[in-house]
This record gives sequence, structure tokens and C-alpha cells, in this order.
Amino acid sequence: MIHETNYSIRTFHTDGFGHVNNSRHLELLEEARWQYAESIGLVSKLAERNLGFIIVDLRIRFRIPVFEGEQVKVTTCLKTLGSASGEVEQLMYKNDESKVALKSLFHFVLIDRDSGDSIPIDGGIRELLTGVIEL
Repeated sequence: MIHETNYSIRTFHTDGFGHVNNSRHLELLEEARWQYAESIGLVSKLAERNLGFIIVDLRIRFRIPVFEGEQVKVTTCLKTLGSASGEVEQLMYKNDESKVALKSLFHFVLIDRDSGDSIPIDGGIRELLTGVIEL
């Protein structure tokens, strides 16, 4: 399943060079991941067991700048799922979708929020994630 999140780029997203600052890109991508997780029912499943996902590795390839006043669309999808980790891919498209502004890969692990320990991705969470993976 591919989830889409749309944004209007505002002045506060930009830096002194007039384009979206790299730290703001991370915030936009994070919000899109949360919306994705909510749309598939993952947030409630994690809350039931007091679990969470944390990012352990990220890669972002910035291709073209994004400026104030532009419209962007972020697509989010689960690309891989292992026994203890997974990978989410996100693409940010500018305006008419013909130009990819960035491509990102986020590797995550599942943690027990009480202990902070990484735990296997199993049971209902694994079943849910297996059903939405994009190959």
C-alpha cells in the first residue's frame, strides 16, 4: 500500500537560501510516516502492547530544491520486512509529480517502550505489515 501526504510549503519550512531546509524535510517525512501508520491501523496496534518503532538508519538523496509556495506530495510505503527490522521508502514529488525532489529509505526496529529493548516483529503487527508491503 502506498500512502500519499500533500503539503503546501510555507515560509517557515525554508531557510536563508529560500529552499526547504534539510531538517524540515525530516519533519515532513516523519509526519507522512505517522499518517501512513495511522491509515493502516498500526498506531493503535502498537499502543495496545506499549510498543513503538524507532529509526535506526536513514538515507536521503536530495535531488532538486523545494521552494516556498510549491506543492509537494510524499509517498510512503513499506518495502521490506525482516524478523526484527523493516524498511520504509518515501519519495517527495514537486508540483506536477514529474520531478522527484528527494528519495529516502528509513530502517526501523520494533521496541518495547517499557524496557527500550528491540523485539521481534511478530503476531498481529507482523500480519498487519505483511498485508501492506509494496514489492
